[in-house]
Amino acid sequence: MYRSTLTLTIFLWIIAFISLVGLVVGVLALAGVHIEVTHPQGVILVSACSFTLLVSVLFATVHYKADGTYLHLNVAFIDILSNRIRIDKILNIVIDQGVFYISYLWKGRDPIIAAIMISPKKYDNLKKLLISHNPNIVFYENKQDETSDSQQQ
Repeated sequence: MYRSTLTLTIFLWIIAFISLVGLVVGVLALAGVHIEVTHPQGVILVSACSFTLLVSVLFATVHYKADGTYLHLNVAFIDILSNRIRIDKILNIVIDQGVFYISYLWKGRDPIIAAIMISPKKYDNLKKLLISHNPNIVFYENKQDETSDSQQQ
């Protein structure tokens, strides 16, 4: 399983917790519990906090998962790719300008190119995992020096 960076995940869970507290306070205010929040403020808390809670939990649970057959992109418990990327259909892995790309066949003969958004520290692990399931994957990494690019411009 490959997750986003740890700092971002922790930040999203903190936002989720704060939103949950705000949601509870808003619901209590709407239920008539005497706290320092008025009814209109409770409505705003419930609507805003429920939205931020949902969004932060969804983004905090985004992760890639590779089983023996497919590469999955899960948000919470839902596979967004719905078994679209078969590991045996991956043609290439390319790392260029710090981005991890794969090209794969899905429907038809034309390959699809997808950027896999994971931490650069995990590129090698994902590459090894995919190649272990499909040794026919061609790997290419562009190690061109960034300083020479900036000097040419």
